[in-house]
Amino acid sequence: MRASRVASGVLVVVALGSQAALAQDAAPNGLAGLLLRFFSPGNPVTLQDNPVPAFSHAAHFVSQPNAQATLRQLNRGIASQISTFPLGSSAASFTYTFDAALGVYNRSTESFGPVFAERAITAGKGKFSFGVNYLDASYDRFEGQDLRQDDIQLYLTHQDPAHDGNLQPWFEGDIIRADLSLDLEQHTTAVFANYGITDRLDVGVAIPFQHLRLDARIHTTIEHLATAPDPFTVHQFPGAGDSAEFRESGSASGIGDIVIRSKWNFHRGPSTALAAALDLRLPTGNADDLLGSGATQAKLSLIASRSTGRFSPRASAGFTFSSGGADFLGDLPNEVNYTAGFDVALHRRVTFTADFLGRTLLDADRLVERERVFQFDQRTDPTVRTATRLTPVSETGSLNLFLGSAGVKVNPVGRLLIVGNVLIAIGNEGLQDKVTPVIGLDYSF
Repeated sequence: MRASRVASGVLVVVALGSQAALAQDAAPNGLAGLLLRFFSPGNPVTLQDNPVPAFSHAAHFVSQPNAQATLRQLNRGIASQISTFPLGSSAASFTYTFDAALGVYNRSTESFGPVFAERAITAGKGKFSFGVNYLDASYDRFEGQDLRQDDIQLYLTHQDPAHDGNLQPWFEGDIIRADLSLDLEQHTTAVFANYGITDRLDVGVAIPFQHLRLDARIHTTIEHLATAPDPFTVHQFPGAGDSAEFRESGSASGIGDIVIRSKWNFHRGPSTALAAALDLRLPTGNADDLLGSGATQAKLSLIASRSTGRFSPRASAGFTFSSGGADFLGDLPNEVNYTAGFDVALHRRVTFTADFLGRTLLDADRLVERERVFQFDQRTDPTVRTATRLTPVSETGSLNLFLGSAGVKVNPVGRLLIVGNVLIAIGNEGLQDKVTPVIGLDYSF
């Protein structure tokens, strides 16, 4: 009789898993769907059949909604931040003003300007510059958790075939801990161009070409909260073990989201300048492969800079309006943007530049660690006990993404510049690479 009830429970669980598969949002087919393949209705955690027929229920740890929801939110956070990672400034390094008295263009600054921020001065009418940057990011943290050291822990709970909310049979109190680790690399080659339409108006474009590689591993361990004292084992992985590993990997290459830029230098004093800028990020990248966000973003900024010989400080503040997003991402949040920094001409052919780059994503979906309480009892003791574990849950709030930027620009010959720079992650929020090296070339005509 008991074996019959258990078999009926298995059929109920399988039916529920099928319904969940129909109700769940379809996962992307490309790289963006890689994490969502873990613990999906079509890819359940299957245990070994128990040699005791009455306790054989290998399919009872299937399609866990909490684990899938966490993976979906992690996937959203990674995808949105990769696709909106800073590409660099397309502003000209050589800037000129027209001397009406002499009828010639003269260099307006001694330094070569920033790498990832903006300064208020423009290139000069008819001046064209072209450049390329290569960024090599290897992400190691997400919301303060080490992506490579199993810091992100999910928990799978036993199905309740009777839907009575009770721990009957007692073995429903066992849980499976799933430790997630990720190896995520992003290689971006960004091509820039900038042109001075007038003496005070520049337009530019940044086109990123990306290669992404994602290797994910989940190490699962059965925690025998309810069944540990029993003389026989109820839950085991195939091979009669308490642990098993699941792996998914993939890569994608292609064009990312293109950025079109314009800057208007509406005030130019003897040593200070003010400008307004508009950056339009277009959804040209394939969101299903994490190469784009699927959203259109417009960033409006006010830029102030000062040039006092060799030293040139600057700052900017702006707001990014986001519209739309890929189906699996949802709408991207709006952002508040801000930068502050300086560059200094160490030599007529060498400039050192440093900036603080800040983004605050408003009403963003975040993963934060919270305590989760699991109840269990045991076959020989019906006393209900509890076990508390830390696990990530989704919350809405502001997300602060801070980067430090420092580098040099070297002018070996003519108007050619060689750029070496590093981006340094600051704080513990969002997706982070501790240090991202950047190299580039810049040429002005």
